[in-house]
Amino acid sequence: MDFKKINLDFAGVFTSSLCAIHCAAFPILISLGSVSTAHWMHNHAFDWIVIGLGIVIAAFSLVKDYLQKHRVLTPLILGLLGFVLLIIGTVVHHGPFVIASVLGGLLVASAHVVNWKKSHNFSCTA
Repeated sequence: MDFKKINLDFAGVFTSSLCAIHCAAFPILISLGSVSTAHWMHNHAFDWIVIGLGIVIAAFSLVKDYLQKHRVLTPLILGLLGFVLLIIGTVVHHGPFVIASVLGGLLVASAHVVNWKKSHNFSCTA
């Protein structure tokens, strides 16, 4: 596999969206009793691994494109804010902080979309 051919923005949107879905769906499933006996499925080590992977992808994609292509800070700011919210949501992981995790994942995904648009000279309001 040639890593130079991987679209890092697509990988970032994909992993961030999965993270947001995971963060939103798991509490709902627990409250419905669907996974109440399988609490082992929500291992926070997995959350930290996904956040770490997301940071690596964002560092390669967002920072590289900022330096080499568009010089627009919006994707970096969205990504940074998203990761801050993801980390807060993972550390606290209950109550309204679940919303922080979902918003964080969506912000990181948005950062990659804006970055991709700016890198490919598409019209973007951000």
